[in-house]
Amino acid sequence: MPQASLVAIDGKLYGTTIAGGTNNCGTVFVVSQTGRESVLYNFKGSRYGDGAIPQAGLIAVNGALYGTTSSGGSGGCYDGCGTVFMVSMTGKETVLHSFNGSPSGAGPEASLVAADGAMYGTTQRGGYDVGTIFRVSQ
Repeated sequence: MPQASLVAIDGKLYGTTIAGGTNNCGTVFVVSQTGRESVLYNFKGSRYGDGAIPQAGLIAVNGALYGTTSSGGSGGCYDGCGTVFMVSMTGKETVLHSFNGSPSGAGPEASLVAADGAMYGTTQRGGYDVGTIFRVSQ
């Protein structure tokens, strides 16, 4: 179930689904110019330290895709507090940050912004229960 905006790179469209995939934790997908869709990455969820439920759109920086998941990761929330992730064009995923609730935040649901060699975003929860603004290096 795609929910966020798409990003176009070299004539292909990349996006996320908030559910589905082999683990029902969401996917990163690509659609070719001919309309052929394929899954680039299947999220696994918090049991694996991975993210789950990517609700925000992706951004492309230096030939890789970056985004957030609103749950999963290795943080302290019941089902994980969310992650910032990178997916290569070959489908290798790397968790750059796992949120842990307070003080780092939880539940990022907005797209990242790239600036000054870093990525910035917001969380809806955590901090002092009013969310946070965060910075993650690339």
